Amino acid sequence: MHNRGFMERHLYRRTIGKTEAGKPVKAWYFWYRDPDTGKQVRKSCGTSKNPVFLKRDAENIIEKLLEKDHDYLAIRAKVESITIAKMADAMFCEGSNYLKRRRNDGYIKEDETLKEIKGYLDNFILKNYGHLKPEEIDPVVVDHDLINIDRSGSWRNRAVSILNWILDEAVWLKMIKYKPVLKYYKRNTKKKSVLSQEEIEKLFPSDFNELSKIWDRAKDVTSEGVMFGTLFALMASTGLRNGEARAISPSQLILSDGEKITNMAGPDGRIIVNPLGKTTRKIVYGLIIDRMYNQSDKIVMHLKKGNEINRKMRVAVIPEKTVKYLKHWLDIRPAEPKDLLFSFKGHRLRGEYVMYRLNIGLKNTGINTEGRILKPHSLRYTYNTKMRRRIPGEKLRLMIGHEMAGMTDYYTLSELEEEFLSLRDNSRAIDGFWG
Repeated sequence: MHNRGFMERHLYRRTIGKTEAGKPVKAWYFWYRDPDTGKQVRKSCGTSKNPVFLKRDAENIIEKLLEKDHDYLAIRAKVESITIAKMADAMFCEGSNYLKRRRNDGYIKEDETLKEIKGYLDNFILKNYGHLKPEEIDPVVVDHDLINIDRSGSWRNRAVSILNWILDEAVWLKMIKYKPVLKYYKRNTKKKSVLSQEEIEKLFPSDFNELSKIWDRAKDVTSEGVMFGTLFALMASTGLRNGEARAISPSQLILSDGEKITNMAGPDGRIIVNPLGKTTRKIVYGLIIDRMYNQSDKIVMHLKKGNEINRKMRVAVIPEKTVKYLKHWLDIRPAEPKDLLFSFKGHRLRGEYVMYRLNIGLKNTGINTEGRILKPHSLRYTYNTKMRRRIPGEKLRLMIGHEMAGMTDYYTLSELEEEFLSLRDNSRAIDGFWG
């Protein structure tokens, strides 16, 4: 089956499972050739929960996509009066020319981002302005509506951005000559607080049993308490972001005597005994930071503001006290999952749960939180605040991943290891993080 418009969509069937009798279960899919990249793109006619089994249903879906293509062509030709709702429907349907452009420009990287955009459209933009033409958007009315909705400044700004996308498209399509100027809002976030040296000492005692009692929900000696104590100690002493810390694999832990570099843990996730063999040189430990959980809570092999091409990887030196925590945790951690250094009851850690466990440690040590914003990112702020007095700014920015003029992007493991060897000269100052 073919359709003419921005692309041709071709139906085909694909086996998605088997019946109890062992017969294949087939659902309908379609494919098209991306006109920009030339690559073949395959899509389901339905969803993972609701696949399409009947050909006539699949054909109806293809026809609806064709109608949306025609709507978009009609916008270009201005053959009818186009509303904000019609524009949004044509712009944000799968396979549209607009979405291809936004994805190529890097504005829409994940399917979750498109879902988020559609949430703003359905719950605010189309609800209030879907019946209007682009030239009928009144900035005063939009400002009034946003001020009177119980949302954060960030939420309001996101809604404004998406509405601006539609208005920008109207200008690009020569539907309107001038775009209404919509107001942006001040983000109502406060700077996160840092921990004092006294508070750091309370949260991270040298004794493993005491560490566990602080970070355990029942103030008991448990492997769970040790794990969260080690997690937060590593975040605090290397400047990790929440998503980076949750995604750490034992394979990211490395060590060096200044000449040789190897892994701290083996394929089983346990610590390697004498990994460098006989050496009289001082051993320094490091962490290769090359992956994280993204906003969709999926592990990606790049860091913040990075992508598959420019991964923004970095390496950090781990202070000696944190190394002791890590060695103890590697000795007692569960065998599964092997690829995650920190997990809870066999499952990955969620960002909001890490926040919950930080609050437990703060509560168990009696640290005053009134009037302060203490979140996992506060540990990164604390690290940056303490270490900028101890090591050169250029080295610190490399370890915590802040942008700087002329900063090198490290693409290979060998280049990261080379940077680790240069950073290890600061290991004595880095050990001073703990006081």
